[in-house]
Amino acid sequence: MDDSGFIVPPPGLIPSCPSPSSPGASDGPVPVRPLPAFTPPPGPGAPPAPVRPVWRLLLPGGRAVPVTRTILVGRNPSRSAYAGADAADAELIALDDPTSTVSKTHAALTPEGDTLRVTDLHSTNGVLVGGARAEPGEPTIVPPGARLLLGDLLVDAERS
Repeated sequence: MDDSGFIVPPPGLIPSCPSPSSPGASDGPVPVRPLPAFTPPPGPGAPPAPVRPVWRLLLPGGRAVPVTRTILVGRNPSRSAYAGADAADAELIALDDPTSTVSKTHAALTPEGDTLRVTDLHSTNGVLVGGARAEPGEPTIVPPGARLLLGDLLVDAERS
């Protein structure tokens, strides 16, 4: 047979199949790997998947930021100022604060299921949630529609 035009691997690269008479061939049945399963999408009569609420922050100046993971807010936020397990994945949001009442890394906002929690990261001027002071270092639940006061800046928290 002429092998021109075919790529032939070097000897020993591809293991050979044991013949029925070779040792080790009768060690038992060959394990069967399961095939991948296909799950069709729900039909027209199926109930819709539950919609998870989406939180968003309305920042001064009208900017809206969706809260899908931990957000660190401040004048110049840094992940090193946050000791949470999700620090490496945290989103950094810089706030424009001409009066310098917001700390460099002021607070962390974390969505947890249907709730939103804010943690004052030991800021100089604190965090108020709906008028109540948040305890520094302790996560505080943010009710939907609450106003957060970070230094002198107001931030609205909405849930859709």
